[in-house]
Amino acid sequence: MNKISRIISKSTFPTVRMAHALTISIIADLLDYVGAPVLGAPIMGDLFDFIVISYLYSITKSKVVLVINLAEFVPFIGDLLPVYTVSTILWILRESGYDDLISAKKVLRYISMFVFNSRKVH
Repeated sequence: MNKISRIISKSTFPTVRMAHALTISIIADLLDYVGAPVLGAPIMGDLFDFIVISYLYSITKSKVVLVINLAEFVPFIGDLLPVYTVSTILWILRESGYDDLISAKKVLRYISMFVFNSRKVH
């Protein structure tokens, strides 16, 4: 019985945590982008950021994710980049065994190119 519970906790629970954290971070970034008029107010936006950062930290228990998510409090960086999604993807890569710095740089480069290219006016 103990062996079965270890197998289940090693395979299922981390995957559910990763999916939950990624879902929350994508929704939070979308709300941050779409709800800019409401969440752009200093008190409301900071309260929203604090709640999301606390919730993501409770899921991931990662100090790296916490520090990266603190970039949401920087006025223009938090508005332009999907900080929650990037930090969660980096956490998923680290938890999955891709702890290489090159992988993290590639993810950040790809997401920043995608965000900045999609916001250009044609």
